[in-house]
Amino acid sequence: MTVHFQEVVPVDTYSVQSKGVLNEVDQNVLTLLYQPLIGAFAHSLYLTLWCEAKMNHQSKKHQHLMNITQFSLKDILSGRKKLEAIGLLKTLKKDGESSREYIYELQLPLSPKAFFTDGFLSIYLFNRLGQTKFNEIRESFLIPQADSSGFTEVTASFSDVFTSLHPSEMTSKSYSEINENVVSENVSFLEKGVQGKVTFGETDFDFEAMVNQISTFVVPKEVITPKLKESIYKLAYIYQLEPMDMSRQIQNVYYSTGEINVENLRREIQKWYRFEHEEGLPVLALRTQPVHLKALQGMEPKSQEEELIKYFEEVSPFRLLEDYSGTTPSEVDLKLVAYCMLDQNLTPGVTNVLLDYVLSGNDMKLAKGLIERIASHWARKKVQTVPEAMALARDEKRKSKEWQEKKTSKPKFYNGNQKPNVSVPDWLKPETNPAKEDENSSTNEDENRKWLESLLNNSK
Repeated sequence: MTVHFQEVVPVDTYSVQSKGVLNEVDQNVLTLLYQPLIGAFAHSLYLTLWCEAKMNHQSKKHQHLMNITQFSLKDILSGRKKLEAIGLLKTLKKDGESSREYIYELQLPLSPKAFFTDGFLSIYLFNRLGQTKFNEIRESFLIPQADSSGFTEVTASFSDVFTSLHPSEMTSKSYSEINENVVSENVSFLEKGVQGKVTFGETDFDFEAMVNQISTFVVPKEVITPKLKESIYKLAYIYQLEPMDMSRQIQNVYYSTGEINVENLRREIQKWYRFEHEEGLPVLALRTQPVHLKALQGMEPKSQEEELIKYFEEVSPFRLLEDYSGTTPSEVDLKLVAYCMLDQNLTPGVTNVLLDYVLSGNDMKLAKGLIERIASHWARKKVQTVPEAMALARDEKRKSKEWQEKKTSKPKFYNGNQKPNVSVPDWLKPETNPAKEDENSSTNEDENRKWLESLLNNSK
C-alpha cells in the first residue's frame, strides 16, 4: 500500500487551472449531490482550488494548501483522490530532480439532469441518503413547466430585427482581422466548461471474455457500441458482475426486446440483482403490504370481508402459500410471486389476492399463464390496495361465470373429442333368427354400437 509521502510532500508545487466557471446551479449540485458522496473535506478542497484558480495561476507549494485548509497532507491527498474518482478533478504530474510539480485541472460537476439520469452516481446517492431524502433533494432540482397548449410561438428571428451587411462592409480585410490568430498557445478562452465524468480502469472487467461468451447468433457484434461498452464497465462495477453474468444479461435483453441500449440493460441488471441478492425469492416473498397502503391499518374488522382484507394485508405471500399447502412453498411458486412483485410491481397485499383468487378457482394450482395474464392486467390498472384487487377479482369471477354460462347454453356440436352418434350399418349387423329377433334386438344393437364406437376411437 502506497503511503502519502511517496506521492506528494509539502515542497512539491502545484498550480490550478480550469476552463469554466461555477454558476449557482453547479454550486447546489456540488453541495447537495456530490458532498454526500465525497464528504465535507473533499467538497471544501474543491471550492478552495476553484478560488485559487480564479485569483492567480502562480505555482505554490503544497505547504500553502495545508495552511489554507488546516489539514494534513495525508487528508489533502485523500480528498484529492475522491475528487479524481468522482470526475471533478484531473491531476497531471511532472517529476523534477528535487521535487514534483502538479497541475490540478478542475472539472465542472454534472448538471442535475445528467446526475439523476446517470444511473451510477444517483444509485450511490440513493443508498447514502435513503429514499425519502433522495426524493426530496431530487424534487428541489425540478422546475415546473407551464402548459403551452393553445399558444403560438411568436419569437422574432434574427432577420426580423437585424439588417444584412452591405457588400462594401464585407471586405477581405474584415475576414482577415476576425480570423487573425490573436490567441497564443498557452491560453484559452473562458468557457462554460466540460462536465467531469467518472472513468474506470478497463482492467477491472474482462470485456473480451464477456464478448466471447455472447453468441453472435443472438446478439450481433455491432450492437456493442462504444457508449454501451462504457456503461457495461460501470454496471459491472456497481453490481459486481462477472463476464459470464454480464453476457447472459445482454443476451436476455436483446432476445426479449430485439435491441439493446443503456437503459434497458440497466433495468435488466437491476432486476437480476434484486432477484439474486438483496431481494431473493424467499426474502421478497416474505414482504407484507406497506403501512400506507393498508385499508384497515389500526382498525378492527367488523365483517367477514374486512377480516379477509385484514388477512391479505397482514400476511406475506410466502405465509399465504404456506397456509394453503401446509408446507414450504416450492421454488416454482415463489418465482411466480417474484414475477408479480418485481416484473409487474404489484404490492404484497395485491399479490396475496391474486394468489388466493387463482388457487381457489383453479383446483389449488398456480397456473403460470393465468397468473401472468391477471398480474399484467392489474398492473396496467395500477392496483395497489387489497380492496381494489378484491373488486377486480370479483369482476374477473363474474365475467368468467357469464362466459361459462354462455358456453353451456350453446348447442353442442361434434368437436373431435365427443363420441359421434352414428347408427350401425346393415353390413355390420349379425344375422338374426326372426323368432329371436325381438328378444335379442335390443341387446345386439347395444353391443354393436359399443364395438363400433371403440373401433372408431382406436382408429383416431
